[in-house]
Amino acid sequence: MGFLSSLFGRGNPIDTLSLDELKITEIQLNKKVDDIHAEVRRVDVEISRNYELAKAASSESEQVSYARRIKTLLQKKEMKLSTQAQIEKELRAVSNILILKDREKDLPADVIKKLKKIDPDQMEQYLIGKKLDTMSDDAQIDAIIGMTSGTMEVGVEPDDDLAEILDTIRAGKEDPVKTSPDRTTGKKNELE
Repeated sequence: MGFLSSLFGRGNPIDTLSLDELKITEIQLNKKVDDIHAEVRRVDVEISRNYELAKAASSESEQVSYARRIKTLLQKKEMKLSTQAQIEKELRAVSNILILKDREKDLPADVIKKLKKIDPDQMEQYLIGKKLDTMSDDAQIDAIIGMTSGTMEVGVEPDDDLAEILDTIRAGKEDPVKTSPDRTTGKKNELE
């Protein structure tokens, strides 16, 4: 069960919470991210302090003791960063649902019906991968409508403009001396 399912139950996130409840959840998640970021900074300061103390240590056993503390602090930092990354994913999903609910009035009725039938876990995975807040209005609508198309099921949207770049990269791996971006474009045209 994903974050949205635990937050909204098995119901669809679009129907389950109001805009105000989603905004409150977004604020709470932002606060958690800020708190964890502050904790990571404190751990970094503690790590630096222990390194300085270890440098000034007079014995090998004292240095080993500081090294163990540093290792423990590094593990703690790694766990905090992992937690922060997870909360940021959840925050992105909630922020995207806010945008989705706000855009609901701009969507065709059949799209809204399909959105309400999407499994919350599938919706969560799709929304975590999107950054609707960085998109233009039209791109947001297209991305939301894309949730109801076959693209969501595949999980990766086709990106035709990357094909040429990928061909150049692959050709460069095969023959790094002879291949240049201009040459690969010529090869592509010869094949067509």
